[in-house]
Amino acid sequence: MKRIALVIVFLMFFLCQVSVFSQDNKNRKETALIEEQPKPDMNVVNGKLELKNAPVGKRVEVITIIGNKIRDILITSSEGAYELNLPRGIYIFRMDGSTRKFVIK
Repeated sequence: MKRIALVIVFLMFFLCQVSVFSQDNKNRKETALIEEQPKPDMNVVNGKLELKNAPVGKRVEVITIIGNKIRDILITSSEGAYELNLPRGIYIFRMDGSTRKFVIK
């Protein structure tokens, strides 16, 4: 009787492990099919914020080095330039999970 119970427990354990591995392979295949979006690129050149691959409709937050939010820019196109008119200093630009630090001279 103990042998039968042991065999049943072993088979249940083995079958559960197989189903977990097959589910994991399905998830990997589904993730591989999803196309990766290019990361947004931010640069500050001559007092302008230049964006590439930016998500339209999102916002860029401009924050001073001490944490004061001074500007909120709505992105209207995936690539473009936005006038900043900022005084000299160090600023943090945050957009949709991407954060960059720039020095305005």
